[in-house]
Formats: sequence, C-alpha cells, structure tokens
Amino acid sequence: MARNYYYFVSGLPDLFLDEDKNLVPFEVFMQEAEEELSKKDTEIIRAIRLPIDNANLIGILQSTSAKFDPRGNLSKDQLTSSIKNPETLPEYMQLFLQAQSENRDLFPGLIAEDQLNWLFFDWITGHKNEFLSSWFTFELNLRNVLTAINCRKNLEHIDEVGTDRDRPTAFTVIGRNEVAEAFLRSTAPDFGLSSTLPWIERILTLSKGNLTDFEKGIDQLRWDTLDELSAFSYFQIETIAAFTIKLLMVERWLRLDPTVGKEKLDRLIEELKSSYSVPAGF
Repeated sequence: MARNYYYFVSGLPDLFLDEDKNLVPFEVFMQEAEEELSKKDTEIIRAIRLPIDNANLIGILQSTSAKFDPRGNLSKDQLTSSIKNPETLPEYMQLFLQAQSENRDLFPGLIAEDQLNWLFFDWITGHKNEFLSSWFTFELNLRNVLTAINCRKNLEHIDEVGTDRDRPTAFTVIGRNEVAEAFLRSTAPDFGLSSTLPWIERILTLSKGNLTDFEKGIDQLRWDTLDELSAFSYFQIETIAAFTIKLLMVERWLRLDPTVGKEKLDRLIEELKSSYSVPAGF
C-alpha cells in the first residue's frame, strides 16, 4: 500500500524558502527527504538523480573541465572510487564501465555519453515504478524528438545507418523503441507520430520560434507532463518525485534566467499552497 506523506508535502514551501524567498539548495531538500521517506521511496528519488551521476561519471572519465554537479547521489570521491570498484553502482553503469575498460563500444558509432544514456534509458524505462517508467519514457521520446528536429535540416531519408558521426540523427537517437525507429525512417513532417505523441505538434511549433521561447516551451511541456503523472497521487511519493524534478528545473532557470526562474519558483510554491491540505485526524 502506498505511503502518504501529509506533513512533508504540506510543509515543502517552508523547506525551500527563507525570509527573502530564496531557494534553499537542492541538496538540503534531499537531506530532508531522506529523513522522511521510506527506504523504497527514497530509491525512487535517487533514481531521478541518476542522470546527474551519469554526467558526473562522464566528466571524471574524460577529465573534462565540466564542473562536478553535487546534486547527484554520489560525491566526486565516491564516484571516482566506484569507477575502480563498480560493484556498488547501478547495473547499467557497471556494464558501461566494463565496456570502457575493454575499449569496447556497446553501441558502435556513439560517443561515450550517448552509450551511457542509452543503457540508462533501457533500464529506467523498464522500472517497476509506474511514475519513473512513464516519466523517463517521456524524457527519452522528448530527447529524441529534439534530436530529430535539430538534425532534419536538409536531411534525406535514412535508408541505412552509416558509421559517420556526421549522420547525426542515426547516431544521437537513443534506444530503439517505436518512437526512435520512426525518427530513423519517416519523412513525414511529424515523423508519423502525432497519434503516439500528442505533444509533438506543440514541439514542432515551438521549434519555429527563438531559442529562449523554445527552451521555455519545452520545460512547460515537462511541467505539464509531471502534473499529469502525479495528478492523483496527492501526498504519495509521486507528488514528491514530481516536485523533485520541478525543483531541478527551477534551479536551472535561476542560473540561466533569474526572472524566469523566479516565475517558476513562485508557481511551484503556489501549486503546493493551493493544492494540498492535511486531512483531519493527522
């Protein structure tokens, strides 16, 4: 039976805002959440943070100048140590690291980051938690839609997958589900996916505008999708999971565009205040 977190959910605004209404760091929220959530539900939140661990792992392996993101599950020291002893890492990471140590490509032609992402999405979209599988299936499809749109300029029909990274659609579309296959084969304006992905026309329309509006529109679609996925979970883990993802989005916009970030933060807090109240007797 799903567990309800009445007081934790209703108290979220207090967890994130100080007297000046500034956002408390994501890491602080994670500390609070892990103190309140069951072990099973904590693992769901940890799964949401895995894309951050993936990016950090690639950064360490390739010794890039990219700044280590502390919002993942593992610290830099923990992740560095785990590269040599990966037994404690998720299985998909272990498979990736094993292939890397053998100088072997699991998906020929793909850069290391795309190979790791492919393994991650194969694993997470099959997760037994419906929220996680649905959310990351959406994210996978959205990622591939954006890739296909970006690469379609003067792109001819792909009859076969080549070996040159310059054939970008063939080498950056991740996974081989029905949606991914459509991008590789269809020449239709909507890739023949309007019935499968009702939101694809929304993305195609956004892609005709400027970059900032495009970015805002994509995140709005993500936000709306999270609302749909958590609509009836109320005080359960899905509500907290959706909030976690939205919080990461807010932090991103606060760095990129403080005005947009503040608008998203205000909306996030208003949603909580207007939607949730602790039932009588608790």
